[in-house]
Amino acid sequence: MLVPIVLASPSALAAYHSDFLQSGGPPDNRIVMLFWVFVGCGSAVLLLVAVLVGIVCVRFRRRRADEMPKQVHGVARLEVAWTVGPMILLATLFGLTLAQVGYLRHGPPPNSAAGRSAVPIEVIGRQFYWTFVYGNGHESLRTMYIPAGTPVTLATESLDVIHGFWVPQIGAKIDALPGIVNHAFVEASRPGTFNGQCYELCGVGHALMLITVKALPPAQYRATIAKLPPATGLPKLIR
Repeated sequence: MLVPIVLASPSALAAYHSDFLQSGGPPDNRIVMLFWVFVGCGSAVLLLVAVLVGIVCVRFRRRRADEMPKQVHGVARLEVAWTVGPMILLATLFGLTLAQVGYLRHGPPPNSAAGRSAVPIEVIGRQFYWTFVYGNGHESLRTMYIPAGTPVTLATESLDVIHGFWVPQIGAKIDALPGIVNHAFVEASRPGTFNGQCYELCGVGHALMLITVKALPPAQYRATIAKLPPATGLPKLIR
């Protein structure tokens, strides 16, 4: 049996240079903040455990062949500390993460100034490319245009298998599911080009299912989508 192999082109490789630590907008700013908080807490715990293990190994090492260690039956304060301490740390990290989930999924509150100015775009996945449908009923393939400095709400769906939409520098991951409309939020703080890729293995052409997002100044964005062809034969998610 022959196994098909898809060779990545130079343009495909560009998607892998999308570093989420080089934030391109408010959603990724919060993701990066959570990342460094978790790295900092994990590193502190690792360092504390390593130091304590080192101290115990040196201070309580066996000095004579017939030496027996002092027999103890537990230290209540120490046991409470290493039980309650991690619980408090984990609860804090959980609460901090939970506080960001709503914003990363839906963007600014609808009744806020930023929420009222949000731009809706439909994202439709299929093997092996993306279609983007704008509020004026026009569409683009593989490249999504967004206005810089403006929240963009996405309604995602798939026409075949499960796909995953993710442009790391401007937003969180979101699944594109057959028959189910999912919602996400992206925003670019500045004009520029941001790369991403389908993150769900969706078939032999998965490696070529790239995403290019071009953030444009608002006036240029409106002019660009006005020149795109009308969308035809696609499900209406938000229109």
